Amino acid sequence: MARPAKRVSPDTLGGRIRAARQSLRLSLADVADGRYSTSLISQIERNRVEPSPESLRFLAERLNLPLDDLMVLVQQQRESEAEANRYKENEEKLNHALRLLESKHVKAALDMVKTINIEHAPPSLRWRLYALKGQCFFSMREFVEAQRQFFQAAALRPERLPTEQVYEATLLHLHLAATCRELGHLDLANDHYETVLKLMQPETPIHYVAEAHWGIALVSFERADSHRDDEQWAVESEQLKYRALRHAENARTLYRSIGDEINESLLSCEIALIYQGLGRLDEARACLREVLERWQPRVAAAVPAGKNTLEERRQKREANVVAAAAAYLASLELQCQQYEVALEYVRQAHEAARKSYTLRRAEAYLIEGQILEAMEQERGAAPGGQSGAERAFRAAIEELKPTHRMAALIHAHDLLGRHLLKRGRIKEGEYELDVARALAQTRRQWQEPLAITDEL
Repeated sequence: MARPAKRVSPDTLGGRIRAARQSLRLSLADVADGRYSTSLISQIERNRVEPSPESLRFLAERLNLPLDDLMVLVQQQRESEAEANRYKENEEKLNHALRLLESKHVKAALDMVKTINIEHAPPSLRWRLYALKGQCFFSMREFVEAQRQFFQAAALRPERLPTEQVYEATLLHLHLAATCRELGHLDLANDHYETVLKLMQPETPIHYVAEAHWGIALVSFERADSHRDDEQWAVESEQLKYRALRHAENARTLYRSIGDEINESLLSCEIALIYQGLGRLDEARACLREVLERWQPRVAAAVPAGKNTLEERRQKREANVVAAAAAYLASLELQCQQYEVALEYVRQAHEAARKSYTLRRAEAYLIEGQILEAMEQERGAAPGGQSGAERAFRAAIEELKPTHRMAALIHAHDLLGRHLLKRGRIKEGEYELDVARALAQTRRQWQEPLAITDEL
């Protein structure tokens, strides 16, 4: 049985020639008239071959078609093929850049994207290129530029997507949410985490869904900590904390289902913080102790791995869990005025943080400083001179200075400034508070472009 002919649009050169031939009830052999092969005529009709000027003139005469019209269609076909080739080339560059980004070659990925003229790329490719640029800037912790790129991508993203692009759209909104959170736009961050849950499909990676729930938990808890004194806010704050708890528990369950023990334990630390915020201190303490008992022996026994290996990254993540749990326990015991117990947990946090990340090292110093300050106040330490608390706060600042952790750095300068004021060192204390205010103003300036990009 003969295979049915593939449909060719009548608006193309081949479609126009085929329609004219069929209208005149001519066979391929009739048109070829012995001058050309029927195979060539067939391929021209299917837009597989571009006719030479001579064969195009021959076809125009045989089929009573205006030659000028056919020449226009030839040019359109050339442009269409060139556009298809450019799309294929740009998509190959996009996929190459994605592979570079996944292998941590961020600068190389960004340089690859910069070789593409994004403004002239078709919309179906353009949003993906903006999203990739945003991911590169996000990886470099350049959040303002990352946010600009992500907003461009979100504005251009089609409502209906091919199945294979839903994955990229999910990642776009996860990154955009995280960027908004870094820049202090909690409502926007929440909206994009919610978008991820709406994009969820059976084939959506579970860790993406878990990350969205985790993000909503973090944002809700941060919003609950906003300082307002009215009674209505107290009710709203508690509701936000329970919302944070619900999403954190969802995220922990999802990570447990895929065997991701590290993120499961980090979620337990987050849940403990929420318990503490709700005044459920015993539950918070039990949760954190369980995490510490589970991971501390493993981290203590770990043999240092080589730089930039998978094993080294795994060890850092495990140490991160221990540092977080110990630091949060120290904060909890500080709240309960159990200072010696709190200092023991700080010691454990420092030990793990040395094997972990900068933020954990700074966090341990900040909590240590707050504990020492409370102890000094209780004992009535004499004003003046450098205290242990001051040394801890300054150590945290030194850790944070080379990073983009603006919120943590502002907090560290604020704690140091207030401590110095309590010690009677007014001029130095005011200076540190001025630094905190200046950094906070800089952070607010980062947020100003949103007034424009929100309209996209």
